[in-house]
Amino acid sequence: MRVKVPYRAFPDRDGLPLYWVLFNVQFSLCQPGSPRTKRIECVIDSGATSCLFHADIARNLGLDLKAGVREITSGIGGQEETWLHEIMLYIPGGPVKITAGFKEKLPVAGLLGIRGFFEHFHIAFDSAAKECHLERVYRI
Repeated sequence: MRVKVPYRAFPDRDGLPLYWVLFNVQFSLCQPGSPRTKRIECVIDSGATSCLFHADIARNLGLDLKAGVREITSGIGGQEETWLHEIMLYIPGGPVKITAGFKEKLPVAGLLGIRGFFEHFHIAFDSAAKECHLERVYRI
């Protein structure tokens, strides 16, 4: 399965464009028959080690945020408390079970990172065409 995702431009504080690749995904608990969330727009982030989502998504799924595994993560904003939970992530080509981090102070709905997202795709960022190409891969 192949998908093309256009870059989206957002102005920085000087009015110059910053480009992000935003991608809609859905989530559910890992139990069979668990309902999916609505589609949520997340950033495809090659600098994120793992998938990281806002704590509100965990609460929407019915997860007790602090019942997860506590981890201290480091990013541009410094060190912060993150809670790890197993969830289903619905992506093109079928759902995958991932361990995702959830935290309160994430300034976007989510970051689709190396573990949990990139490992399921061949990904190419085409700056000239301002689009991202995703091709699902299945590993045995």
